[in-house]
Amino acid sequence: MRTDLPADIAALIARPPIYRLLGVAEKVHGKHLNHVWKGLAGVPWVDEPGIPVFVKYLSDSAQLCIELACGLASQVLKLPVPSPALVVAELEDIPSYPSAVKTGPLILFGSLFQAPDPFLARRLSEDDRAEDYIWGQVCSDAVGPIGAAWDELVANPDRHAQNLIFDGLKWWLFDHNLALQPLSRIYATLEHDSAQARIVEHMARINQILDQLKKRRQSGQDVVAQADKLARQAKRLKILAIEMRKWEVRQPQLSEILRVAAIIVDLIALRLAPLTLFIEKRLDVPRAEALWTE
Repeated sequence: MRTDLPADIAALIARPPIYRLLGVAEKVHGKHLNHVWKGLAGVPWVDEPGIPVFVKYLSDSAQLCIELACGLASQVLKLPVPSPALVVAELEDIPSYPSAVKTGPLILFGSLFQAPDPFLARRLSEDDRAEDYIWGQVCSDAVGPIGAAWDELVANPDRHAQNLIFDGLKWWLFDHNLALQPLSRIYATLEHDSAQARIVEHMARINQILDQLKKRRQSGQDVVAQADKLARQAKRLKILAIEMRKWEVRQPQLSEILRVAAIIVDLIALRLAPLTLFIEKRLDVPRAEALWTE
């Protein structure tokens, strides 16, 4: 393992996060915008056990890159987001795959499977107010301010009760393919300075966790404190982006996804500078210059 890098980053970049689906996956039914399956992923011809993962199909290449970049960035920032991967799957191993798909293999986005707490799951299935209960638990937990700062960093408007999961010990945040939404529209020109400036300056239409914290009269200063804490991690994200660019993959499509994901990690690092200002704007915190009067 590399000794010139922090140990956690060295472990993360030791090899590209690319795996093969091992066997036939199980279709996951529910309120999902994308097709989702559960299965085992691994590296062919490597003597390691399969890793349980959720995998989902994203028809938009930009969203696949965004998911991977957000997942890798979250690991460096030590946030409660499942470890990400790209999972290559043959069509015969993907039951009920989208009808628009004509040839394989598919490149799916994968995340480490986090089993939900069965007691909470049963309670939620019996409670008509399940969604409100989840928000109450999240907002009273340390994950509330952390999640609000993270969603602001990646401009994620799509946080809802179905992409928050409690495993019995901690809450996990997942699903980030709708983060940094301007990126999907300017994907082809992402390396232009003007396009990157739009990404860095973008604020999502809503920060769902922060909005829930405000409704439940939780202190917004905890979110500001988390933003300040994240802002000190810019160097670690820049190191991650540099090391991602060193990954060598023979398959051109996979190589391109990794290349774009590295650019997005760099842009997330740049968004750390205005992060506190974004959050204070949502909290309607007056700036110092606005306090002066004639």
